[in-house]
Parts: sequence; structure tokens; C-alpha cells
Amino acid sequence: MQARFDSCLDGLLPDGGAVLLAVSGGIDSMVMADLAVHSSTSCRFEVAHCNFHLRGEESDGDETFVKEWSSTHGFPFNKIDFDTREYADTHGVSIEMAARELRYAWFSYLCSKEGFKAVAVAHNANDNAETLFLNLLRGTGLKGLRGMKESSFINGSDTARLIRPMLSFPRKAILEYATGNGLSWREDSSNSNTVYKRNLVRNEVFPLFEKINPSFLETIAADITRFDQAGTITDDFVAVHAPKVARREGSGLVIDPLKLSGTPHWEYLLYRLLEPYGFNESVLDDLIRLIDSGSTFSGRRFFSNEYVALTSRNGIEVLPIEGSFRQGAAVAGTTIYPARARSAGSSCHSSTCRSKCEVLGTGDYSLNGVRFAVDEVEVSDPRQPQGTTVINLRFPFTVRPWQPGDWMRPLGMNGRRKKLSDMFVDLKLSPEQKEKALVIADEGSHVLALVGWRIDESVALTDALQAIRIRLI
Repeated sequence: MQARFDSCLDGLLPDGGAVLLAVSGGIDSMVMADLAVHSSTSCRFEVAHCNFHLRGEESDGDETFVKEWSSTHGFPFNKIDFDTREYADTHGVSIEMAARELRYAWFSYLCSKEGFKAVAVAHNANDNAETLFLNLLRGTGLKGLRGMKESSFINGSDTARLIRPMLSFPRKAILEYATGNGLSWREDSSNSNTVYKRNLVRNEVFPLFEKINPSFLETIAADITRFDQAGTITDDFVAVHAPKVARREGSGLVIDPLKLSGTPHWEYLLYRLLEPYGFNESVLDDLIRLIDSGSTFSGRRFFSNEYVALTSRNGIEVLPIEGSFRQGAAVAGTTIYPARARSAGSSCHSSTCRSKCEVLGTGDYSLNGVRFAVDEVEVSDPRQPQGTTVINLRFPFTVRPWQPGDWMRPLGMNGRRKKLSDMFVDLKLSPEQKEKALVIADEGSHVLALVGWRIDESVALTDALQAIRIRLI
């Protein structure tokens, strides 16, 4: 293992230099640190430790352990404290994503300030395989199948290198090295918590794979190599054809649908063009159907968290929501709003803090991966068919994703308040349905309708009423 570690470092950093070792105290990073101690390369090592303060005394114990190890082995010790939960709440991200963003921002800062050639992290072959399967489960293109690279740049930096000299080592080999060499390490109690998807894959799924194929990690590693080769081919394809069908305008993009549809594999090319702007699969499918159908093209709007795609005679115009539109600026029948600002301590998850739109008139809309049609109807029957909301309301009104704390007084409950989270249980909605649930907003957390399911008694229908109908499509 030592020879392979040194060979990897020599290949990644042939001229040596200062390397920052990201050491948590766990077995992977402690093996990496021990290999650095005995390395024959010309690299000079320092240790970096992040205290995320997520496990109380256990987190502080990790810091003490790594600090003492660094002192014993003569490695300079760099450390930082993070209020990870506050950062996650303020930025609307998961705890895992918050920790990732915080540590990599600090690593990038240290590289810039102290002149480190690279930051070495202890990702191994198991981590690489876990990442591949997690990407598959959440939906991914070839990019998500290509795996981690032994060398890349830290997000947001073109100078701070991230290296993974342990990437070829399976966790089993790391454990054998640690026990065989009498190393000490810290066990993270959260690693056994299968609430985290990665732990579930690691602790329950992979043991089953190993029963089916004891060499499944080697098989996956070989597949990752082939996926990476295929990804390089598709990158070359996009590099050749993208300039022929699209042009950048400011921080947005304009796509010519006629030139696009005349290009081989144009559906994939459209996916790659839209990928940087955060549009989901639902939007991609809608645009493909629209281009394929030959029907009326102009006047459609599709939203991601930060961008809107407008179809017009100029093509598909991808524009930033904030910056290109002032808040409340009307665009083709829709007022576009940035996501609601969030304060520290908010319980809102990132999935419920997406863009919202104010509906000024009839038409088709797409928000949070959900398409809905709005029209005006004469109503004599007050019943609400599933998937359709008929409401005593006038334009404009705001549609947004539901948020924890939302409540309404459902029609038929004699004025009693009910939280939407409780209504989801009563309606037996699936996790995906809850994730994509839309509401018609009123003031604060009071909502006028759970679109497609229930309405508030304040907007109940009366006889012979001209009402608004919203249909999920």
C-alpha cells in the first residue's frame, strides 16, 4: 500500500510541494496520515481538521485526538470550528452538504493563503462506488457515473487542487493496514445511522452485493473507467455541436430549436445545454415534447431554482430569475419571484425553498417539476375532482411549493385549522407527491389550496360562480 500511495503522489505532484492532509480522525484519514509519515516522496505535509460541532463531546474528542497525533508526528496542525447546523438552516441545504461546502471553502482559502500545492482527502474505492449508486438513485447523467478523479479542483477555485491518493484502496485493505500496523483511530457514531443514505448503501446494500459478487468493487471500478471514457466522447460531441445550436447571452443562453432538432442525438444535446442551469427531468421532457410536436411554441415558461426558460420566436431563452427580472416584473403572463429569503433557524428544507410564480392569467405553467394549467370556468358543481382545484379567486395569485408550518381550514371541517403535514398523512401521499406539492399562497403560512387535493373554506365556491380552475397535467 505504501508503494502505491507514493507512486500516486509522485504522479499527481511530480515536483513535490506542501500538501494539506484532511484528517478527521476516522480510519481512512488516519491510514492516509500514517502513509504520509512514511512517504518517500518530496512532499511536505500539514494536517487540517474541521470541527463541525455536530456530535457534542465526540466532535471535540476527534479534534483532540488529531491534534495530539499531529504533535507526536511533527506535522503542523490547522483547525477550524463550524456552526454547521446554523449554516445548513441559513442556506437551505442538508447537514451533509453544509459540511461539504464549509470544509472545501476553508481548504481553498488555506491553499490560497498558505501556498499549499494540494489538499489530500482520504476517499477510497468504496466511497467511489457509494457515490456512483447514490447518483443513480437521485438521477444522473454520465457525469454522475464517471466517479471521483484522483485529481480535480476544489469547487469555485481554479488553483486549489484536490487529490485522492487513497482512491484505489478498498475499505477492507485500509482496515487490514490499520490493524496490521497498530494504528489508532476514532469511530464516528453517526456512521451506523442509516437515516443517512450513504450509510444505508454502505451498511446494508453493499454487503448484499458482496454476497452476489465478492469482487463487485473491482467490477464497479472497471465500469467507472469505461463510463469516464464514454463521458469523454460525449464531451467532445457537445463541444462540436453546442456552438452550432446555442449562443451565450450574458449569464444566460439562447437555443435555436430548429437547428437543435436537426442535430443527431439532439435530445441529449438539449440535456447538456440545460444541465448547468438546474432544470430537472420534467422540464427537459416537456421541452422535448414541445419541440417534437410542432405545436404552438411561443409563450411557454419553465422554471429551475434560479433560471427561467422562455419559449419565443427567438428560440428558447434561458435567463436568470434574479438580475434579469426585477422582483414582480411580468413575463408572458407570469410574474417571476426569487426564492423567499430565509433566516437562521428556519426549518424549511432546500426542496421547499424554490422559485414561486404569481399567476396573472390563464395558461400552462411549470414549477418545481410540476406542470399545471390555469383557466376560468363557470361552476355549478362545488365538488373538487382529484387533480383539479376549482376556487373562488381572482387573478393574480401566487403558487409556491409547500413549506413546513403551512396550514389551512379545509372545506368541510367547520373552520378547524389543519397543518398540511397532517393532511399529507390523511391523504396518504407518497414522499414524491409531498416533495412536489404546490399551494396557492395567502398571508404567511395560511394557504388557500393544496393544489389538486383540498381548498380552504375561505375560497369555497358559490352557485353560478365564475371561478378559476387549476389542473395538474
